[in-house]
Amino acid sequence: MPPIVTVIIIVAAVVAAALAAYFIYATTARGVRQVSLTVIGQPTLYAAGTNSVELRVTFKNDGTADVDLAGSVIVVQDKNKNAVTFSNATPAVSGNLKLSPGDSVAVRYIANATLDQFPDGALATLQTADGYQISFAVAKP
Repeated sequence: MPPIVTVIIIVAAVVAAALAAYFIYATTARGVRQVSLTVIGQPTLYAAGTNSVELRVTFKNDGTADVDLAGSVIVVQDKNKNAVTFSNATPAVSGNLKLSPGDSVAVRYIANATLDQFPDGALATLQTADGYQISFAVAKP
């Protein structure tokens, strides 16, 4: 066999191995990047006016992918088993609503409701704009 054919076969084998390694790396890296939010402390409902309730909750991103809480809503079940939507997420103190892995932020949400509508320990579900959900219980002071 001529030497050029041997060189071409070796180069083709190296390129094929490199492509296979890249494919394995890319699919594994994409598969392990996941969002995992944890609720820190006790989420609490507060009266914020005559017909307004504020929900304060702290989230920590324990996952391996970024999560953006901008545009997220929290749905809380009231005493009559109706869903009340809390929106307008804002950081409780200075901070960013986009959480990198390991970051945490205290967030305030507002709803048009009264504090008396909610039982202590009401079920709440966070829904982010990109579809991630987590459920937790809320308390009243």
